[in-house]
Amino acid sequence: MDQPASTSAPKTDEPRRHFFAQAAAVIIGGIITVFPFAAGVLVLFDPLRKKSDDNGSLRVTTLDSVPDDGIPRQFPVIADRTDAWNRYPNEPIGAVYLVRNKGTKTVHAFNAICPHAGCFVDFKIDENHYKCPCHSSFFEVDGARIDPASCPSPRDLDALEVDSVQLNKKGEVWVTFKNYRAGIPEKIEQG
Repeated sequence: MDQPASTSAPKTDEPRRHFFAQAAAVIIGGIITVFPFAAGVLVLFDPLRKKSDDNGSLRVTTLDSVPDDGIPRQFPVIADRTDAWNRYPNEPIGAVYLVRNKGTKTVHAFNAICPHAGCFVDFKIDENHYKCPCHSSFFEVDGARIDPASCPSPRDLDALEVDSVQLNKKGEVWVTFKNYRAGIPEKIEQG
């Protein structure tokens, strides 16, 4: 006898279809998970991988602002300060004394902070020397200690480098501004 024809559909490979769908879901899910995670990690560690584009030299003033009379003048040092994630534009970060001798373009720069305890020194025009108001350290116009044996400061005022190229080319006073550790005889830059 003849068997009746089966009305069932041909067999398909269902597990195989599910495998490809599941594999595609895992790959797409991994991609959309990894990229946001990697972006978050990059943002978190971005400040740690940035290199400073600052060479330390900052524009302080123009040569015309420093009279050639040999009297030190105090100028603020303004710079963009950046911490890990924030930027603070045009913020005062310290001060320098600039001295220009008569008839020259040569400018000498000194950090305005006393090397003894970190107080700001004043220049006394009538006495022709710097004086620290905190512990009475006295310094000559060239930054040298007056009477080093009795001076509380362990070293002379910290001289700073003036960029002579900018000075001669543009008439601007650029100073390599650095702060140094107070209270020690060695001139060690603060980190």
